[in-house]
Parts: sequence; C-alpha cells; structure tokens
Amino acid sequence: MKRLTALAIAATVASAPVLAQQQQGSIGSAPGRLVDIGGRKLHFICSGSGTPTVVLEAGAGAFAIDWSLVQPAVAQSHRVCSYDRAGAGWSDPRDAVDTPARIIRDLHSGLAAAGEKTPVVLVGHSMGGVYARLYQLEYPGDVVGLVLVDPSSEDGLFTLYQGKGVAIASLSSEQLQTTMPTAPVNVARRSPQTGSPFNLLPPVLYELRVQLEQRVIEAIPLSVPAEVVREFQAGEHAALSRLLQSQKQADAPIARVPVVVLTRGDGNRTAHAILAKLSPNSRHTIVPGAAHEIQLTHPRVVIQAIEDVAAAARERKPLPPRP
Repeated sequence: MKRLTALAIAATVASAPVLAQQQQGSIGSAPGRLVDIGGRKLHFICSGSGTPTVVLEAGAGAFAIDWSLVQPAVAQSHRVCSYDRAGAGWSDPRDAVDTPARIIRDLHSGLAAAGEKTPVVLVGHSMGGVYARLYQLEYPGDVVGLVLVDPSSEDGLFTLYQGKGVAIASLSSEQLQTTMPTAPVNVARRSPQTGSPFNLLPPVLYELRVQLEQRVIEAIPLSVPAEVVREFQAGEHAALSRLLQSQKQADAPIARVPVVVLTRGDGNRTAHAILAKLSPNSRHTIVPGAAHEIQLTHPRVVIQAIEDVAAAARERKPLPPRP
C-alpha cells in the first residue's frame, strides 16, 4: 500500500527562489533549453524529428536525465522532449504548492512556449503516469497516445481514514479533511538514491543525478506548515478523484487513443490491468525482472512501447501484440 509521505509532501514546497539561485551554480549549465512560461523557466531537452511528438513525464522526485537511455533511440524517428518540473533539475521553482493541476498547466504552457507541435504521445513513469492522464483529460485534443511506465494510479494511492487504509480518491472532500494535519509536519532528512538502477545511467549522468537529488533534499524544509500540507493533499485528492470518475465514462479521452501499460514483475498488476482496459486499443505488458524504473533496467521495452503507440496513433491502426 503506497501512502502519501511527509517527504513527498515537503518536496513539493522545496522551492524558495533564493535557494534555487544558490543551486544553479553547483551543477553547471542546463543540457537543454530553458523555456519562459511567464516569469519563470522550465528546462526542456528536445531532440529528433518526426510525428507525433513524444513527451516524457518523469516520476515524482525524478529528472529529465532519467530518460537518457530511452530518448536518443526515440529521437531517431520522432521529435521527443523530456523536461524538469518546477523546482527540479534546472527548472525554476514556483512560489506556490506543486499540485497536479499546476503541473499539467506548466507542461502545456512550456510546450507552447517552446514551439513544440501537438498532438503528442505522452509517456508517464510512476506519478508521471497520473500527470499524463490528467493532461489528456484537460487537453484531450493534444494527446493521441499514452505509454504508462509502472504508473501510479487512483486505485493504488492510499491514506489512513478511521484507522484503515483507503484509496485517497474514494474519500469525499469532507472525509479527506479529517485526515489532514492541524500542526506542522516534520520531515526527516535522507540521502540521495544511489546504486541500482540509477547507476545504469552513463557515469557522468549518474553522478549528476545524485547531485540533483541532493539539492532537492537540502531544499526541503525540516518542518512544513499544516496549511501547505493541506493544500497539497487537497490538490492530490482532486486529481485522483477526477481520474477515478473518468474511469466510469465510456467516452473518456483515454478510450479514443492507443495505450500501453508496462508493469514491473512484482508490480501492481491488478490496477494496471484496469488502466489498460480503459482503452479498446491497448496492451498490458508485464516486464519480468524490471525495477520500478523500467526505463533504466529495460529501456528497449519502453522504446518499443513508444514506437508502437506512435505508429498506431499515426496510422490509426491496432497496437501489435508483444510478449
């Protein structure tokens, strides 16, 4: 059961502008392009050519460079963009809580400001899968396909309610209020993630990733005000509830596009099977031996899924079966 942790909450508010200025000088220049979205900039790494454009959405606490084993191969036949969300990597922080609604608006603004063409195939890893599906709900005409890489889902994110673990999306707003803190939330420090599977990145990028994560950790306050946590939880609940409601709609945007869902060998097969069934043109693939970061441990599987979805969208044909 995956719960909303204090660290995940605090990471959304690790965005003081003065801290961001201090961090910029320690990691060198951005490998991609800094795109102005109205007073702050998002970092995009775009390469290749060909349609539809592929957009890579990283998981929570992850970075554009986490797609480095996938993006070059996809760029051989498509325009493909990875990016850092606000306050991550080389992107400027926002001066508000990082809710899912704000995240997808940032991506929409960033793609437009960068001049990247729509429609796109959205590829979302972990919590990025939630953001990708929300983006499609908000901008259905902009998305022609989805690849969900070991995605989080509204059926698999839980909190404690009356002493029991329940899906966050299943709670009413009033019920959610009873689970929210009334005092500041203390956050324990941790170390950056090292070793497998991140050491599958090229050595220079692996070392850079450790630095990027260390910066995020150091920027997280030791105590987060209750009102900030409450805003974060309310935003998360609104997003997950919206996705849950969309499962019941026969004409939901996801039903009109090809979808591939990839699940690590010991992953949440039931929830992922439900996601795949939301589209009649879909495929659910179990990847034996894969870590949660399938794009690092089994990049060829992710690349193939992207190529299949892009071809199915472009040629308006069924997805091919794969082992």
